[in-house]
Amino acid sequence: MTEVVCHEYQKVGKNHIDHSFLVDIGDEIEILQVMEYKWKVIDSVILKAPHPKTRYFELVINEFRDKESSLIDDLQVYPVFASRSPDFRILGLTLKQGDWHITERIYKKANTTEIQWIYTDDFHLFAIIHAQDPLDVMVDQIVGKIDEIATSIKTGYRVYSHMENQRMRREAFDAVMENQSGITINKTAVLKHPEFQLIAEIGESDRKKMQDEILRDLVALSGTLDTFGGFNKVVAKIEIPVETDINNQISHIEELQDLDWLFE
Repeated sequence: MTEVVCHEYQKVGKNHIDHSFLVDIGDEIEILQVMEYKWKVIDSVILKAPHPKTRYFELVINEFRDKESSLIDDLQVYPVFASRSPDFRILGLTLKQGDWHITERIYKKANTTEIQWIYTDDFHLFAIIHAQDPLDVMVDQIVGKIDEIATSIKTGYRVYSHMENQRMRREAFDAVMENQSGITINKTAVLKHPEFQLIAEIGESDRKKMQDEILRDLVALSGTLDTFGGFNKVVAKIEIPVETDINNQISHIEELQDLDWLFE
């Protein structure tokens, strides 16, 4: 049975409290880990066996609390190694139970890589979605999710993590596209403009060349890369000369709006 065996907390600010819940799932399970690379366009790598084993997990919550509300600012779940000191007993009677101690988190972080539990993303998303739940409700939900994952691993029908599900969907999509076009898709750009129905490899030099050609034919006094660039931006303002065919200029603007994706 999965349960919380220890809860520690301390106030770290006027309205912030750090909580640490130690969760025991009852039996050891293998902890699959994922290595994430920083500042590189590389898929995360799931580490191969042997996998560390543990039965303990630490639920870390940063709570914002005032007189009227309680919100969860951050939440993480780490598999950990933990131990408990002996009970204090006299004449067969337990006067004080032993304290729990988390000795190590199964987690590593370096300048270029971070090794985490494979289900870390699931709990991060879970916390954001239910950030306004009361603390006790949040803890019950997370303990239930840990129990679900642990049970699936024990029975041999493992629940896939969010990251694994995303990867499988992407691989399935790439396989379908490869079968249809005969082209192996890696770093591709799909040109969605009605005049361009193709899938092509586009490098930085090719992208720059295409942008230069479009801007060269643009008849606009104040049009710049900043005007049309950025994430999901559209053309906001273009000054049109007085002695200009308005219909022709409108045509240019509509075409430029259609090609806005080139500057993302």
